[in-house]
Amino acid sequence: MKTTNPFPTSEYISPEFFCDRETELKQMIESIDNQRNITIISRRRLGKTALIKHCFHHLKKRKDISLHYFDIYATRNLNEFVNILSTALIGYFESKPEKILSQLIKMLGQFRPKLTFDELSGAPSVELSLQTQAETEQSLAAIFSYLAKQKQRVIIAIDEFQQITNYPEKNVEALLRTHIQANNNVNLIYSGSNRRMLISLFDDYARPFYQSTGFLFLEKIDPAQYKSFISKHFKNARRKISSDALSFILDWAQGHTYFVQEICNRVYSAGDTAIDIKDVKQVTLQILEERTPLYQVYQNMLTASQYALLKAIAFETNIDKPNSSVFLTKYKLGAASSVIRSLEALETKDLIFYENNIYSLTDIFLMRWLQRQ
Repeated sequence: MKTTNPFPTSEYISPEFFCDRETELKQMIESIDNQRNITIISRRRLGKTALIKHCFHHLKKRKDISLHYFDIYATRNLNEFVNILSTALIGYFESKPEKILSQLIKMLGQFRPKLTFDELSGAPSVELSLQTQAETEQSLAAIFSYLAKQKQRVIIAIDEFQQITNYPEKNVEALLRTHIQANNNVNLIYSGSNRRMLISLFDDYARPFYQSTGFLFLEKIDPAQYKSFISKHFKNARRKISSDALSFILDWAQGHTYFVQEICNRVYSAGDTAIDIKDVKQVTLQILEERTPLYQVYQNMLTASQYALLKAIAFETNIDKPNSSVFLTKYKLGAASSVIRSLEALETKDLIFYENNIYSLTDIFLMRWLQRQ
């Protein structure tokens, strides 16, 4: 039987392969137990989704709650939101296909629900024929009415929740808030990577979701904890990784969960019984070489000023005063007004991330690739 690589880079596997986050897990469970909504905020790929699924793993045996997760990052409107919500919810309550269809027809029959199944996983998917915004709003009301009647308390995790601010329909926030607030049987776990937008959603007095949730700001895993976690899994496989190699991984990936996991996954898959810093550097070089065709596209995708600014931030690792004369002169970036426009463009394209008054690249591998140019 093939051994599972203990450093997953996509799907959550089990607590055995999940590092730390004990404090965050406790906060989430405490919020759920006390019927409070909670919002998880962090930069992309720092482990928000894995934390939610880790929390759900610890709660899945409880009979008093039902757990549902869905990601709305790819949705473009309220119609698509409703379809994904239907898929995430209904399959849980009825395990047999004919029962799912029966419930769909009863609840959403007027919207002609179509039930399909993934060819590989067999997972059910729902598509509603919604022609107008009025029908979309009616279907949403029907879904929340359905949830209110469930014997179990319903916990819904919505990933990349800030996406609703991009929907073309009017009053989406008010509509969702009305249904959530009126339903005592539903609690929400919101999560997202756009810190400024999410804080505005929940902390702006003029917006419908004002003060409707608590916050959990996800930070990087403690380096000592992460080193211990990595070392333990190599030791369990009767292999050894040097202290210098561990330090290099965390420093080079800046402690960012996804990038640390990717490097460790590659190092582990190589099968060496003794790993030193030379082996790890070889893996990081391989990763950058593989991504070269992808990263070269950015030079054509971005304007000259945007690409120059992206490189400058990469060389600095992070920057707190991008319009300072020192920074502008050092990298020959031109006028401060032009740099501000480029900053906004790069942030919109999700190539840079702004947090704690500091700009840095979202993709650590891209940053390291640019530093080598």
